[in-house]
Amino acid sequence: MQLNNGSWLFREETQETIETLFQRTLGEAPVWEAQLLDGGLFNTTYLVTYGAARERAVLRLGPVERWRIMGFEENLMEAEVYLYDICREIGIPCPTVLAWGRDDAATGRDFMITRYIPSVALVNAALPPARQQEICVQLGRYLRQLHGVKGDSFGFVSRVLAGKRFDTWSAAFLFEIEDIVGRLERFGGLDAATAEAVRGCFHNGRTLLDQVKTPSLLHLDLWAGNVLLDGDSMEILAVIDSDRAVFGDPDFEFAAPWMEDPALCRGYGYRGIARDDPARQARWRLYRAFFLALDAYVGLGEYNNPGLFQEKKAALLALLEL
Repeated sequence: MQLNNGSWLFREETQETIETLFQRTLGEAPVWEAQLLDGGLFNTTYLVTYGAARERAVLRLGPVERWRIMGFEENLMEAEVYLYDICREIGIPCPTVLAWGRDDAATGRDFMITRYIPSVALVNAALPPARQQEICVQLGRYLRQLHGVKGDSFGFVSRVLAGKRFDTWSAAFLFEIEDIVGRLERFGGLDAATAEAVRGCFHNGRTLLDQVKTPSLLHLDLWAGNVLLDGDSMEILAVIDSDRAVFGDPDFEFAAPWMEDPALCRGYGYRGIARDDPARQARWRLYRAFFLALDAYVGLGEYNNPGLFQEKKAALLALLEL
């Protein structure tokens, strides 16, 4: 079952259009097959068989109706290339990028072509519990390596590469909250008074956010669907979809709801937040609220998913006690 349908950002392209893109960027033709892959709600993704040797590659086409996407989502292809370069340098397996670009002439969309990796996603792998834990421990070690990369400014990598840098974590974090909450208000998801109250809750945490002094490189989308395994050995072949990476606080990564995995935390050495550390606990609450606000907007303005919007909005207001 394809999960793409319904998202305002998704749009299929013809095989002829894809062939034009491959010929222009890789110098390869023909395209023998372009198979739409399931699950793409933001990008539209194809497995493409192309060229005289019938090689295979994954083509990701950026969203249509780009006026809907959040500000940090404007430069994600370049951010992903940047992350993959770093991952290769520090020994984290990742895809090989064959070509990428903005506003492709054939489609009017950003695009990325990566070499196809025959694999099974961790989320779909039928693994014994012990092997599942071993893989998650290794993912935790990889994540710690990534967090060991430090930046000279804060913010989403997509912003940083576009020249938007922040000297403090609070400035980077609150800039994104203003964007997200503003969109929720403009799209009718929050009335003006509630939107202002939500903003106030985040801005009241500025001093806490400013206690974070070191910009660590975070993946921010490390869930089981973004980990590819060898179908036979079940070893990790690649960590993918690194385009939402951020220079920020490692606790921000672990506040994501999909990061509650004891084996991953054990591999990383992450011990959670102690009860006698109220500052970290308060920041964690802001971080969790960030993800709820983001997902509420995604449901409302991007993926055309009213149920997701209502669920995340209710959880956001409950967490902020509004």
